[in-house]
Amino acid sequence: MSREAPATSPEYLQAIACFNAGEYFAAHEWLEILWRRSVGTERHFYHGLIQAAVALHHFHRGHRRAAHRLAERALTHLAEVPTPFRGLDVADFAEQLRRFFERPEQAPVPRILLGRPEATERR
Repeated sequence: MSREAPATSPEYLQAIACFNAGEYFAAHEWLEILWRRSVGTERHFYHGLIQAAVALHHFHRGHRRAAHRLAERALTHLAEVPTPFRGLDVADFAEQLRRFFERPEQAPVPRILLGRPEATERR
């Protein structure tokens, strides 16, 4: 059995729903389940999403400096991941995150939007 969680795993979908609802701490909890059992590129992917969620959590609690540091770490992990991955345009998500932390008063809050999983991800 593959250690990979497909784009349709219940944990992944729940994490995305929480993230997009602004429930960043809950999203982090769901993503951590997947991160703990992942390796390689998949581990970078989940680690990047976790750090993005925690960065936004800190940002909305007024901890701007910590949020910016975590956003930078998230971008470092996401840079290791091909796009698309697990149905997510990783490059687009990373750009949303970067733009938000550059100009939070002007840029929309990042959202995780899934497209069609690539054929290599359907195994």
